[in-house]
Order: sequence, then structure tokens, then C-alpha cells
Amino acid sequence: MPDAGAAEYPEFPDAVLTELTRDPRPAVSRAALAAQFPSWGAATLSLLAIGLVVGFASLRPLGMAIDACAAHPGLVVCRPKMHAVVVALPVGALIVGLAVSLIGGRQVVRLGRPPLLAAWVGWAVFGVGTLTAYLLAGVL
Repeated sequence: MPDAGAAEYPEFPDAVLTELTRDPRPAVSRAALAAQFPSWGAATLSLLAIGLVVGFASLRPLGMAIDACAAHPGLVVCRPKMHAVVVALPVGALIVGLAVSLIGGRQVVRLGRPPLLAAWVGWAVFGVGTLTAYLLAGVL
């Protein structure tokens, strides 16, 4: 069934809300949401897949950012303990973005809106976190 709002499918909020209240386990609720809204499921899974690739690929440039400390000692990444934070920031942003998408999707549906909004907010959290890591490292 394609994604649709309440105008096209009047049973949208009732069917999903009934499923959410009938079985309070989050995994069952997410499966019901993904079946009802395939674009939300695809957006969340793509966030996971692309986030893992970007997080892994960013380890090298962010890890090597410490090499610039000799030439530019004023960089944020040169401070003690900040190097580890900067390197871990993309993966941390991925975890927070996935939590926003998964938990927020369920909450947004309870408000009667499609959960794709939560997936886009999750993507934004991941993007801002990754961009912040690269800016703090002085790579960009």
C-alpha cells in the first residue's frame, strides 16, 4: 500500500493507531509502520546503511586530523580528549538519527501524520553531526 495521508485513506490513523495500541512492543509497532509506510522503512534503512558507510569512511580523515596540530595548534581537534569526540561524532550522530527516526516515527503516527517526517529529521541529525565533526577537525 503506498504512503498516503488521511485524505486518501481515511482508515490511515485508525488502522495504525489500533496496531500501535494493541501491541505495545516497539519492534512490532515498527514492523507495522514499515508495512503501512514503505517509504519510512526505506528511509530509515538507508540511513542505517549509508550512515555505517560514511561513519566507517570518516574514521581515516578524522583520525588523521591530529596531524594538522603541528601546523595549526589552535584547532579544536588538538585539545585533549576532543580528538576522540570528533572521531566518534559521525557514529554518535548516526545512532541519535536512527533513534529519532525509529522512536519519532511511532510518535508522529500517533499525532496522525506520516512517519516519513521523523525519518527526514533523523537524516538531518546525522548530516549535521557528520558535518560538525568535519568542521571541528578542520578537514572542511
